[in-house]
Amino acid sequence: MGNLVFRKVLDLSNIPPSWSLVRLAADWSGFPILLFVEGKPARPDDRAISADPWTFTRWYQTPPKAHHAIHFDGSAIKTICFERSQGISTFHVQPLGDGWLLADRRGGCANLHDASGHFLRSIDLGDASEDIQTTSDEKIWVSYFDEGVFGSGIGQQGAVCFGAAGIPEFKYGEFAERAGLPFIADCYAMNVAAPGDVWLNYYTDFPLVHLQDFALEHVSKDFGVMGNGFAVRDEAVIYARETKLVMRSLVLNAQDESGQSLVPLTAPHLGIGYRGPNLLLNTGLAVYVSV
Repeated sequence: MGNLVFRKVLDLSNIPPSWSLVRLAADWSGFPILLFVEGKPARPDDRAISADPWTFTRWYQTPPKAHHAIHFDGSAIKTICFERSQGISTFHVQPLGDGWLLADRRGGCANLHDASGHFLRSIDLGDASEDIQTTSDEKIWVSYFDEGVFGSGIGQQGAVCFGAAGIPEFKYGEFAERAGLPFIADCYAMNVAAPGDVWLNYYTDFPLVHLQDFALEHVSKDFGVMGNGFAVRDEAVIYARETKLVMRSLVLNAQDESGQSLVPLTAPHLGIGYRGPNLLLNTGLAVYVSV
């Protein structure tokens, strides 16, 4: 079993007792953004819900007093309180331009705030958003779960890229049909690694789709489910399986040093050779050694 080493960047011991964590997200640099709700009762546990199924509904429908985010500004840790934020399904928080986007999971309402948390305006990003990730060039990527995909709004596309004004610029459903890719019934996981660099994993076929600038870079069909999120690192994906982390290698394309694709012979023991970290590749015209 391998190890992945982490360093502590934030101590949660001093969080006010009236705050409850709603979401752990990441900013463009991969640093944490924590969204808290203030003034909401403690979430009922499974025993309470089993005794009274309406317990969860009553808790969910109780509006909070406010939402707060803890985030990094360079090396400084800052806290922001969002003005006019009392939504019962508020779940997404991301930087957008010089300010912030705070969005509800149901109903599609996304509120834009300035750097101090003051409300600016609202845009509609569609109902049933599974995840929202923004980029430094002010794009808003939204993935949707099944109630949005099988609803009547923009969520039917499965994943959409919006501009900062809330106008769709890329619709995955239309793109997938043209590219012959599987249909999204429920987008389980999305990773917007950089502007234009987007990875998707979704039900029902669970491919791993890599988009680059709204075009298909690569697809690994039947890659398998990775839960509700994953990282992309060193030609592999890392995701959680209960309390453990799992690393899986991506499918790689072989190429020479000029960028030309290489296709090895398929006969056993003729096309590929291995020793330690090194690979030998025989195209039938030449033999190559991994760099």
